[in-house]
Amino acid sequence: MEKMQLIDGLNDYEVFLASLNTSVRTEAEANTPIAEGKWSIAQIIMHLAEWDRFMREERLPQMEQGGEVERLPDVDAFNEAAVKPVASMKFQEVLAHAQKQRALLVREIEGMSDARWHSRFRIGQREMDPAAYFAGILEHDAHHRQQIEDFLA
Repeated sequence: MEKMQLIDGLNDYEVFLASLNTSVRTEAEANTPIAEGKWSIAQIIMHLAEWDRFMREERLPQMEQGGEVERLPDVDAFNEAAVKPVASMKFQEVLAHAQKQRALLVREIEGMSDARWHSRFRIGQREMDPAAYFAGILEHDAHHRQQIEDFLA
């Protein structure tokens, strides 16, 4: 994946977030689980925002040629902690936070040199470059976006 393709995909998610300002009509709708045992729209959005923050603050600095990117010890614990603030936030605040985190991540990626964009690093036993890493992030975005769209339909 080329860097501009990634940036376009990341920016497309920002447009989706903006669309939720009108497609999610009430706080109740934003905070209703999308299915039994699933998160609400607000929780999904906060979850993605916190991954954006984590990638920008923790992952990107380690993505260097020959680097060893630390594995996340407990993804479920991270996700659980990520959605907790939603209980005390309005949906507009969640959206604003998510938009800010995504914009900051995009800005960091835009500033990466070509050499760094193509650098090879390891996460556990897997070797990859930022392009491969972020291709997975776009898939993660698409999965959650589809869940939200299906719920709102």
